[in-house]
Amino acid sequence: MGAPVSGGKRKAYVDADAFPRKRRAPAEAPDWTSLHPDITNLIAERLLAEDVTEYMRFRSVCSHWRTSTATPRDATLADRRFHPRGWVALRDGNGVRPVEDAAITFFHTATSRICRLSLPVFQGHRIVGITDGLLILLDTRAAVIRVVHPFTGVVVELPELATFVHCVFSKQKSVTMDSIVWMNATVCVASPSSIAVVVWFPNMPVVICAQPGGKGWKIIHTRIQFSNTLPFNGGLYGVTRLGRQLVRVYPHDPVANLVVAQVPKELGHPERCIYFLVESMGAMLVAVLHRAAGHIDDSLTHSSGLISPARSSRRDLPCISGNSIYLPKPGEHPVRVYSLDDGSLESTVTVRQSQDIRKGVLPTSVRPFTLADHLATYCRHREWTRGLMFHEYCYLRPTWSELWQRIAAQDSEVSIPRLRGTESELKEKELPNLFSYARTQSEAVGAVLTA
Repeated sequence: MGAPVSGGKRKAYVDADAFPRKRRAPAEAPDWTSLHPDITNLIAERLLAEDVTEYMRFRSVCSHWRTSTATPRDATLADRRFHPRGWVALRDGNGVRPVEDAAITFFHTATSRICRLSLPVFQGHRIVGITDGLLILLDTRAAVIRVVHPFTGVVVELPELATFVHCVFSKQKSVTMDSIVWMNATVCVASPSSIAVVVWFPNMPVVICAQPGGKGWKIIHTRIQFSNTLPFNGGLYGVTRLGRQLVRVYPHDPVANLVVAQVPKELGHPERCIYFLVESMGAMLVAVLHRAAGHIDDSLTHSSGLISPARSSRRDLPCISGNSIYLPKPGEHPVRVYSLDDGSLESTVTVRQSQDIRKGVLPTSVRPFTLADHLATYCRHREWTRGLMFHEYCYLRPTWSELWQRIAAQDSEVSIPRLRGTESELKEKELPNLFSYARTQSEAVGAVLTA
């Protein structure tokens, strides 16, 4: 068929095939592998500022992008850019510990992404702390501390703890194996090329630290115990148990003043208040909970509860109230939410759950758990390590014999190997003066424990 040609009084027809249309050549797909290294690095840096896993996905696209950017497998774990910040570890609430599962579920608080990782390194270990997403493990047989990056698989090993336990703990009558089992640990940055692990113990007013490749554990603080601590900007800060002082635990400077701030007297006496150190939007805050009135002051800034930013997304996190502080605390209302907007304080548990807690009824899990339940458990290390949900097991009744037997069996897995060599031989190795400490501090430790 021909196509009509307009013009004049007559309509003529021409053969359309006689004048074929020129077809456009298909556009070539852009070669992203030829992206300029400067642009590649700029994109990578922005992704890294958001989340290290996004950075790792970016590098996995092609070999050019991978060679143009720095590897996140930092063997020292000292570069905080590559720490999995924003990722929190969740528990299933079924009483199964991460070490038994050999896997752990992570939740990203900014993007709501969930990732379950299989970690065979858990076998024979106990999780004693989490800092910036880094897992701190205790080898239950060798008493060695290891720090693991769950997404890159990098493992950094610290010196063994057996020397410290035998030289110091064995000299203190009031300290039991429970203090070792429930030690607290956090990862700090010692230098651009090294991390440090800081450890402190229940009922033992001493803080120790060590670095990878060091001779052993060094005592950095004595006669001090904390009611609350917070890792912040590569360091560690705490609130003293017997006062209203905010102290810098690490980095340790023997000359500088340990106290960095005082909680104003107007905010309440320590005996009538609970202090919570929290981090929000790059700042460190102290939230003061008054026991009697249930009122919270948060006016002291820049000096563990969980604070929710005002920009919390209702679409991504509908069960989290924005501009609020979530306070996990044992009681009939184990998790309460304080609104910074109107000063209201409400419980996250149901009336039935609150009654069961008061009566000592063995919990029957109401599933699915809310995100607030999971985050509150993450802030309470004992329940989290045991695989229990805090809002259900904030009180462990003596009548729950089966549960207590299981907990005792878990705690008994931790053992301290014997020291090889005599005391004089160990002294010759110039260990961190632990024997001297044990002799001179025994009376002081007893006095502090009594107080």
